[in-house]
Amino acid sequence: MAVPEALVSALADEDRLQLFARICTAPDGLEASHASAKLAKRLVDAGLVAEAGGRYRAVPSVFRDALAKAPVDPLDALFRHGRLVSIPHSGKRRQLVLAYLAERFEPGRLYTEQDVREKLSMVHDDHATLRRYLVDEGLLQRSNDGGAYGRPAEARAAG
Repeated sequence: MAVPEALVSALADEDRLQLFARICTAPDGLEASHASAKLAKRLVDAGLVAEAGGRYRAVPSVFRDALAKAPVDPLDALFRHGRLVSIPHSGKRRQLVLAYLAERFEPGRLYTEQDVREKLSMVHDDHATLRRYLVDEGLLQRSNDGGAYGRPAEARAAG
């Protein structure tokens, strides 16, 4: 099943797009001899076009099928082999990452700064920035004496 990105990529070239338009508008498909084999191959490989009987025909169902796929978790693109590739600077993606990281800390438990560093270092080398973002967003709270971290209610009780 084609992914939307692959379809867009196949149509991103002006010559391939024009060929695809010619194939789509030909009532009985376009004769293969009237098309560049190289351009057509990319359209066929993407699933946009099928070749049969020496003619190229559009496969409109490929668009519906590509969109029918289950939505991809937006966090998947940010992680590789369990490690955060880059820290989003702002927005929904950053909020999702931080909420995901906050789940690593058990409710009702207090953590030392070293514990927090170890947990966050497993995900990204810049553990200090992640810790600061977690605190800034209220997902992790530091005790008043700076000796303990935890989920907001737990850290307040310790400090």
